[in-house]
Amino acid sequence: MKKFFDYIQLETKKGFNIKTEFGPHDMPGIANYDIKCVVLNQRFINGEIKSFSENELIGVLYHEIGHLKYFEKHPVTKKNFTEEYKTKSEYYAFENTFNELLKIAIEGDCEPLRSTFAQVNDRIKSNFNKENNSKSHIIALMKISKSKIFLECDRFLNLDTTCD
Repeated sequence: MKKFFDYIQLETKKGFNIKTEFGPHDMPGIANYDIKCVVLNQRFINGEIKSFSENELIGVLYHEIGHLKYFEKHPVTKKNFTEEYKTKSEYYAFENTFNELLKIAIEGDCEPLRSTFAQVNDRIKSNFNKENNSKSHIIALMKISKSKIFLECDRFLNLDTTCD
């Protein structure tokens, strides 16, 4: 998990508050808007819950950072915390994930993008049958699968010879 922790350190240096802890939640990570912090679940990192590869966890990291960026631009209030807000936040988080992972791939490490892209694509193709996701999460995934960045990532992974 050295590479994963290197990315955590890199993003921490950029000013993001990121910590790992044994969370009671059953998600690999959450973005806490109250304390402006990404909390990564140590039980996923250790493989105690669901096994995520190091490269998939890098995708989770950038997804949760995407939520923090969205919360910064659109602060959460009791009034605006609607399904529409949640869907927009999820979409923004997925968009951030693929933007950041594409940059990493262009710099020479294609595995985080390849792993995360495959995982998201499999989830979409399975029609979310094995998942217990919120409606906003599923809507955002369906929307991101038709987005410019998702198509760019697909092209990059299939056409760029540096990712072979």
